[in-house]
Amino acid sequence: MKCLWVLAVLAASVAGMWAQGAQSTAVREFPEYKLIDGNLDTDGLPTSGAKLCVIGPSAPCFQMPSNAGYSGGGVTYDYGLDPHAERLAVSGGRAFVLFSATFSGGGSGTLDSLSILRYEAGGKIVNLLPFVGLTNQGEKAVWSIPGVSGFPILVTADADWDIPKETHFARHFFEVSAYRFDPHQGVYARVLRYRTSKKYKSLDETDDIRVIEPERQEIMRRLTTATR
Repeated sequence: MKCLWVLAVLAASVAGMWAQGAQSTAVREFPEYKLIDGNLDTDGLPTSGAKLCVIGPSAPCFQMPSNAGYSGGGVTYDYGLDPHAERLAVSGGRAFVLFSATFSGGGSGTLDSLSILRYEAGGKIVNLLPFVGLTNQGEKAVWSIPGVSGFPILVTADADWDIPKETHFARHFFEVSAYRFDPHQGVYARVLRYRTSKKYKSLDETDDIRVIEPERQEIMRRLTTATR
């Protein structure tokens, strides 16, 4: 009898943990929001991250985190310029939000930081994406592929600049990555990364980087393989 009681307690505990985990990964409708630029210095360069703030009294904000060491140097990257956001539809009429903002040090290159945000119970905004940086020679897309994931998939492509051999905006090979939501962990994770087999035009020849669509077949092949 005591053994049965212990098993019942264990079963209840496991069920409670499962319910808590399911609740923690639940997707809620993201409220209306506004975007706020970061602080700028006297040269117009960012000194703090841009914000996405829910509209309403005492509403929460998410500030794009700063980071250092992206290029191996001692620069602190504050992503305070040109904030953008778009809703990513999730089943049931709910949504994540893809939020991006830009760092500039005044040179020819810029760096965007990307976040995928979820609105949780209690008014908390959580970033589901690991750090993803995208230069002004990069491109991003959001795909819906029900056979691969029930959530939006983020695809990025960025120039793999061979500095000794290539000028900044010459044709480059590109690094392609894809990020898929893991419902068990409740976050996005990178599921593929590869270098293109050919070079693509960059900003010396075009104003619009186009890599993802020409690489669609290869990306789909790799995504399908990654789900097996």
